[in-house]
Amino acid sequence: MKNPIKMIKDCYDKEEPFFLLRGQDICAIPAIMAYYEAICNCVSDPYFIEEIEEIMKDFRAYAEERQTHIPD
Repeated sequence: MKNPIKMIKDCYDKEEPFFLLRGQDICAIPAIMAYYEAICNCVSDPYFIEEIEEIMKDFRAYAEERQTHIPD
């Protein structure tokens, strides 16, 4: 999986917009699921699709262990 800190820094340095979802965000899983559906229709790279599946698993595991809410 890519280094998220490096990705954010690269975007910041290039003045490229980026969007961040946190594990505590109650809307994160539905947002990631919608993104997953979109990439399944647009992306043919199985590695990229697998990465998003792993991210969804991580977010679901986090939500099962902790309470989610609208983040600070």
